[in-house]
Amino acid sequence: MKYLNYRLSAAMWARVLLLWLVLALGALVGGAAALALGQFIQGNIRNELSAQQISFSAEEQLSDEERQIPGTVENAGQPLTTGNQAKVYSELIGLHMGEAAEAAGYPGAAYATLGGIQREFRAAVTAATEAGDDDALAEAQEGLTAVTNLRNTMLTGSNLRGNLLSAYGWDNVATGVTTAGIVVLVLAGVFFVLFFYEWRRGHLPPTEA
Repeated sequence: MKYLNYRLSAAMWARVLLLWLVLALGALVGGAAALALGQFIQGNIRNELSAQQISFSAEEQLSDEERQIPGTVENAGQPLTTGNQAKVYSELIGLHMGEAAEAAGYPGAAYATLGGIQREFRAAVTAATEAGDDDALAEAQEGLTAVTNLRNTMLTGSNLRGNLLSAYGWDNVATGVTTAGIVVLVLAGVFFVLFFYEWRRGHLPPTEA
């Protein structure tokens, strides 16, 4: 610690001052830019989510399965405006997609797996048409319609889930950038304090008589 009391040469003292000043200005500019960027991204994401006019169901309307999803009860009745809410809503969509598949008789099915079932029904429709079997044709056509509707539901739900999860990701990235910007601005304040401390303390060598 005794070295802290040593006086520096004029050149060295000037370099120290310049170092603290450059660090302070650089941190100030970088922190402000990060803060502005984070706020810009987060604002755009939340404005886009608000524009969709999506709201969570009221608490009394939630099923037992929906209540088990973390965040559903807390956001009940509220509009979807944040990334964290988007994640919760995406999980609700996933639950409803699973319920739709189970109700249609295809538990655990997804958009991709339903493609093969859809082709099988189309083949059955073609075969029944060529054989002139009206009962088989009606049954195959009914199955094809059900699978097609379910697959369309899966496609729409998957796209919406993807968009919501993307919004969740970017919203959290924006939060991280904003937090980093605040930290860097705090560092800028520290560097300015050090600059003024060194400037006022004056580590110049003593003036020769």
